[in-house]
This record gives sequence, structure tokens and C-alpha cells, in this order.
Amino acid sequence: MEKAKKTSANKDGTVPPEQHREPNHTERIKSQVLAKIGKPPRLDRVEVSRHHGSKYRVNIWQQPEPDKNIAVTIGPRIGLSYYLTVSDTGEITHSDPPLTK
Repeated sequence: MEKAKKTSANKDGTVPPEQHREPNHTERIKSQVLAKIGKPPRLDRVEVSRHHGSKYRVNIWQQPEPDKNIAVTIGPRIGLSYYLTVSDTGEITHSDPPLTK
């Protein structure tokens, strides 16, 4: 027996056209950035956020250098930040500031 495809119909019974979903290149962007700049010292995490169209912001969070003279632990901070333009395939085409080691 074949299963019928489930479709969500509007109140008037018509099926809405599929919305165009743009691909998520987050993991590909992370790997490209780390390959170009190298692994920063005390790396905590890499955050990639999509802004609009093919524009992305990448924040590189780093743990601060330990200071034995203070008793308070300081949390991670943004050490590097990039504003990227990415192609439809996920390749970085422009970076501000430039990605360098």
C-alpha cells in the first residue's frame, strides 16, 4: 500500500507554494575560517550567524589568559570577528577584515 503525501492546505483548501529555503552554510563557513586563520590560542567556540542574503558574521570566542593575581574567573570573550560574503555554494568570497593567520 502506498502512503499518501501529507500536504498542509490553507483554510480555503488550496496548497501554498513551497517557500524557497536558502541553504545553511554554517559548518562550511566555520571550517573555512579556521583553515584560513589557524586555530586561535585558547579557542572556546566559533559562532556563525546569518545576517541577510549572503552576508554572515563570524565571532571567534576565546578564553582569556589566566591571571594568577585575581581570584575571579573571567568568561570567554570575542577575540576575533569577521563580516563575510558567501557564494551560493558556501565559499567565502569576501571578508572584512581579511582572513589572515
